[in-house]
Amino acid sequence: MLTMFNAFTNEVDDIDVAVKEITAQLDGKKLLKNTIGIIACYFEFVENGTIAALHQALPFDVIGCAVQGSAVNASGGMEQLSLTILTSDDVTFTTAISEPVVPENLDNALENAYAEAAAKSGNDPALIFMLGPITNDVSGYGILKKLDQLNAGLPIFGTLSNDTSLKYESSYVFKNDDQHLRKIILLFMHGDINPRFYTTAISTHNIANLYAVVTESSGYMVKQINNLPVIEYFRNIGVQTSKLAAVSMLPFLIDFGDGTAPTAYSMYDVSEKGAFCAGEIPVGSQIAFAEVDYNSVMETAEITLRRALDDVKKNGANGIIAIPCFTRSLVIIPNIEDEIKKSLEIIGDKIPFTLIYSGGEICPTYNKQQKLINRFHNLTYTVMVF
Repeated sequence: MLTMFNAFTNEVDDIDVAVKEITAQLDGKKLLKNTIGIIACYFEFVENGTIAALHQALPFDVIGCAVQGSAVNASGGMEQLSLTILTSDDVTFTTAISEPVVPENLDNALENAYAEAAAKSGNDPALIFMLGPITNDVSGYGILKKLDQLNAGLPIFGTLSNDTSLKYESSYVFKNDDQHLRKIILLFMHGDINPRFYTTAISTHNIANLYAVVTESSGYMVKQINNLPVIEYFRNIGVQTSKLAAVSMLPFLIDFGDGTAPTAYSMYDVSEKGAFCAGEIPVGSQIAFAEVDYNSVMETAEITLRRALDDVKKNGANGIIAIPCFTRSLVIIPNIEDEIKKSLEIIGDKIPFTLIYSGGEICPTYNKQQKLINRFHNLTYTVMVF
């Protein structure tokens, strides 16, 4: 049996007060044989030493990352520290942290971290929870692609760190007091976990009735759509060259043709070379452009959580971890915390719940045979029920 419970603090300025608030909420909670703590927090909690102090104060390992927004059942906010504790007598937890990653060493760094965790545990995990960095040169998709090869397709759930800086100067990941901007953390979970996954990206009424097929691509670069160079395709649908910067902000749904639900991606750059996207898009994939607005954010959060709660009611569960894209919070400015508030309103005290805003969501989806396919997402509300 696996038990999940949470604690939180919004005290950024005083380390001692923050630690006391956390430990007081854990007083009387029973820790079982195996325990791990997962922290999502505002970056200042890392920089001011609160994370290191919590590591010293808590009788178990902690892993985590800096994020712009998190929540647990009792509280949520953009500058909160949220601690999720998983404890069990029969589910085991094994962690590893990679060396700092750059494009040239990504594969080796992941292979070494994976081998370290596997050597400690002795067999394949039932689930990998991953925390990765957000950088300009190492993609979340690339991290997932390599992990998926190492893990032989077993489920991977997790997130990339994030902050408010354009250069990701404070997007830390950490294991205990080892903190870095470019390390990757793996948490192997072994035992009877039975995770189930739900994702919703964009409201159906926000998807344009304009579908197209990718006819040439190379890795992350889509070169032709409907047999036209990308830039010409956009001009044909009425988007002028001078407005291509705005096009690069448009989300789109991609149907990989394997029976999984369409996945939301963003275009990071559009030029004469093509469209540089969040992940590899194979030739033959169907794409549909969309718009994300306040109503879409709130509606998709509710849809995903209602599906998760229906699962809990039907099958039982120990907890829910939600990882929505932090860009969704930017879409709803100035009501930046409304998605957090909506999520807490829906969940209430029905089940232990954690929300972590994400710089890139990693969550499996199901094909027609109900086989899990690991996916990297943008702009999506992802949920794991377990």
